[in-house]
Amino acid sequence: MKLEPTLAGLEARLTPHGAGRWGGVAFLSVWLCFWTVGEVLVGWLLLVGGWSLLTGAPPGPGREPLALGPSLFAGVFMLAWLLFWTFGGLMAWHEWFRLVWSGDRLLARSDGLEVVNRIGPFTRRRWLPRDTLRGFFRIEAHHLVQAETAGGVIELTRNGTPAEQTRLIAALTAELRLPDPALLPPLLPDDWREVRSPEGDAVLVKNPAPRRTAARVMWLIALPLTWAALTLLREAWLNPNLGAAAAILAAVAGFALWGAVRLTWARDEWRLEQNRLIRQKRFGQRRRETFAGAALRLTETTDSDGDPWFKLELRDSGDRVQSLHEIAHDPTIPRQLGRWLAARTGLPFEDRCTAGERARAKAEQDALLAEQRRLFREWIGDWVRSLPGLGGKRER
Repeated sequence: MKLEPTLAGLEARLTPHGAGRWGGVAFLSVWLCFWTVGEVLVGWLLLVGGWSLLTGAPPGPGREPLALGPSLFAGVFMLAWLLFWTFGGLMAWHEWFRLVWSGDRLLARSDGLEVVNRIGPFTRRRWLPRDTLRGFFRIEAHHLVQAETAGGVIELTRNGTPAEQTRLIAALTAELRLPDPALLPPLLPDDWREVRSPEGDAVLVKNPAPRRTAARVMWLIALPLTWAALTLLREAWLNPNLGAAAAILAAVAGFALWGAVRLTWARDEWRLEQNRLIRQKRFGQRRRETFAGAALRLTETTDSDGDPWFKLELRDSGDRVQSLHEIAHDPTIPRQLGRWLAARTGLPFEDRCTAGERARAKAEQDALLAEQRRLFREWIGDWVRSLPGLGGKRER
């Protein structure tokens, strides 16, 4: 990392580091070769098959024209496969360029932070005003630095060593003279929105914008699938051999329609009341209450791979638990949500993921293990002393 003061402000430049990344580059290079072959082959088959169905001409010399029913089934399957395959390839290319040809430039000025991220031939510029910045932090598992802003969490860089990233955070905080985040008012994470329900209640919901986009995409998928399924079912009525394919395609179309309907008209809501938070499920104008909580708690667990998971829990008077938000590696978002809910509703919020709480939990665990070892040693000692000839008395 290159960190130096300039006439414009404090400038930091970071590039990929470590020889270990070249192993990932080699693997991605081989995988992308196979990806290119699959992309070209399946794309060509779809083009030839689609042209053959539109014109009625055979797909090749000496071949029969394609039958509508089987061709539709095969075409839908290959198109779905190609969409996922293309998305996976684009993500792989992004990671390949990040490891080989990337760089980040951060310029801290008196009025804000300029962020320039370059990956391959593409450059992205962002401006973060100082009055929207709340702090910087690292996520150890992903080796990245993020900024907490009034609009949400923003990734700054994945480059640099852990020591360089720690030094970068300290330098940016000092240069921008940011206040202590603990002294700032609670902020609702960008993933959530407070809205009014049809009944006029204040409710907390996930940001509806991504859900609306997902609903539109699902309808664009579901409607063509439904048309293809109905066409294939009509063909299967005349040709029973197509029954299995028609049933499979109809089931897929049904699931797609069900997903589109749920994304459009169903959602989970959290009704905000004084000293209470009520979960309710909504479908259209109908709602159903499922849980009422009176306390918030942020907890940390570890999965089978050793990755930390952070969960914001809502608890009722009977100590039943309902999960509000769960995320891996970084507790920033669930902690923000817990603090905001505590300030908004008056619910008590217990944060068990602070450094002090982790130290206390570790001390309790160490004490429990020490007590178990002591009891085990006492049990072994009593058992050994009870053996004949090893301290115990022989009976005559």
